[in-house]
Amino acid sequence: MQRKILIAIVEIALLAFGVVAFAQQPNSVAPVAPPQTAPGQRYVLKASDVLGLTFRYTPDYNHDTSIQPDGFVQLKGLPNAVHIQGLTVQDAQREIVKAYSTILKDPEITVTLKDFEKPYFVVSGSVKNPGKFDYRDHTTVMQAVAIAGGFDNSAKHSQILLMRKYSNDLVQVTMVDLRQVMKGKELNKDLEVRPGDTIFAPKSAFAKFAPFIPSSSMGMYQH
Repeated sequence: MQRKILIAIVEIALLAFGVVAFAQQPNSVAPVAPPQTAPGQRYVLKASDVLGLTFRYTPDYNHDTSIQPDGFVQLKGLPNAVHIQGLTVQDAQREIVKAYSTILKDPEITVTLKDFEKPYFVVSGSVKNPGKFDYRDHTTVMQAVAIAGGFDNSAKHSQILLMRKYSNDLVQVTMVDLRQVMKGKELNKDLEVRPGDTIFAPKSAFAKFAPFIPSSSMGMYQH
């Protein structure tokens, strides 16, 4: 019976995150896929990032531009927007140079990333101060909960969900048992949090779980 309840908790959480397919495993739920940006890879541009464009020979064109939700940027002096979301800054610079080559002769343009979304994690559920927090350094699930003010009195410490989104339809959910960790034991169970993760602390009674489930996606605190 308890196992069925645990499975139901995870299924509800996955549905709340928009996951369309998943598989049950002993310690985690949802098939594991490589992250979109693996360690060591260059940063890829995202919506709302701000780029600075500097023109060596035509400084009148110097300007900043933001990536729109559809992935395009509007460039000064050009009638058509250019899609650069998902590119590295270097690749975006090549696309921008190509676009300006239609109106400028051999343009020399330096593109810099002036502002971008800071790494973050989300803590929700039965904690005192749920919300979105800056990811600054090595952080574990227990530390993330502490940053969110600690558990409230109704939290079930043995069934903390660590949710890691790999794509629009793929979320890995790992059940973390912090009962011994809170006593200073079995510290290996205190898993590391990565930027973009969500930690969910359910109430001890399953019937009280639903009101605390994220309602849409990993970016629920982002907008």
